Amino acid sequence: MRVVGKRKESAGDRAGLDALVLKFGGGAKKGVFRYKTQEDANRDWDQWTKERVQRRMLMLST
Repeated sequence: MRVVGKRKESAGDRAGLDALVLKFGGGAKKGVFRYKTQEDANRDWDQWTKERVQRRMLMLST
């Protein structure tokens, strides 16, 4: 069998999913977060989502 090339991104494997997440701007920052209330956790989650959408919109507009 002859190998012509290797896929770097694919929707079905873990490495491909990780590559796509990094390409489109990840999600939450790495680490363990402890919150006093659910509202604090939701506020951070909303902020990360907004940042991710803004990065994606910038990528799509160029």
